Amino acid sequence: MKTMKTLYLSLAALLLAGGAAAQTDLKCPDYASGVRSLKVIHMQPVRRGRRWLDGTPTDSLAISCDERGMKTSEAQYDGKALTLKRAYVYSAAPEARKFCENLKSEEKRTTSFSEEGNSSLDDFCRRNRKKDFTMAAVYDPAAARGAQAGPLRRVFTLLNKRGFPEKEYSFDAFNSLESVTAYDYDKNNGLTQVTVTDPDGGQLRRETFSGGGPAAPRVHSVYGETNQLKRKTADELRVDGTIRREVVTDYDSAEQPVSRSEIYMDTTGVPQKELIFDPDDPQPREEYDYTHELDKKGNWTERRRTRLLFFNGSPVKDPDSPPEITRREFLYY
Repeated sequence: MKTMKTLYLSLAALLLAGGAAAQTDLKCPDYASGVRSLKVIHMQPVRRGRRWLDGTPTDSLAISCDERGMKTSEAQYDGKALTLKRAYVYSAAPEARKFCENLKSEEKRTTSFSEEGNSSLDDFCRRNRKKDFTMAAVYDPAAARGAQAGPLRRVFTLLNKRGFPEKEYSFDAFNSLESVTAYDYDKNNGLTQVTVTDPDGGQLRRETFSGGGPAAPRVHSVYGETNQLKRKTADELRVDGTIRREVVTDYDSAEQPVSRSEIYMDTTGVPQKELIFDPDDPQPREEYDYTHELDKKGNWTERRRTRLLFFNGSPVKDPDSPPEITRREFLYY
């Protein structure tokens, strides 16, 4: 079974983006261990005769990481146009505690006896002043050069007695609480559940993790606001712990399956083949083949996902369907 640390790093690739998934926004992808920077580029293939060339970029994401695997910057592009840029600054427990001690709320208090005017961040600092927590600040570099130099968001992570994240509080630019993320672990420090709630305690999302090992697939389930099952991912492992097959099932609002995909991996965890099924059909509707180019670290730098057609029950390449081409550029420490 994977260790707690490995599972926690995997969270970055599994959880949904956005304010309700603050910590996952801060983590670099788990495959980026030892990576200084990473750029993921989706290409628009161009056909030349019988060959499909890479073509031009349609969109890309550039991330810089520190040696702990935390993001230090992030930029998104639509073609060559910059659409989003972020910078990340981290404070360890002493600095985070000092920030809370020096915090002066800009919200006017109604009276000297009332705390109704306090911001959510004021309340957090007062309640947790004796606990261990860290802080991350997310900035828009363009806004920092203008009139508003404050962060877009601050994320405070409370640590349990074993030093693992226990709860995370995400605050917006006005120091108002956006979401709270709670982490649960088993006795071996394995991550078992992540629950994201809104400021009033209403569930935004819940995720569970179970199993692991050749005899028991590792299962990751995602539930929505009303606790309905939305997606289930089951990883079937080899004896050595590598993933042999990943089965992803999506569900509708009534928790009925609407689609299923099966991805088969080689011994290094690189996808080789993908089958797409309709809910009640044992035969695949579509099949995709994967080809990769790898660097010296074993990370793939180019992936081609090619669609196959079924002819007399056998899959054959679709010559008219362009492959999905993704490129990754790594710079290592």
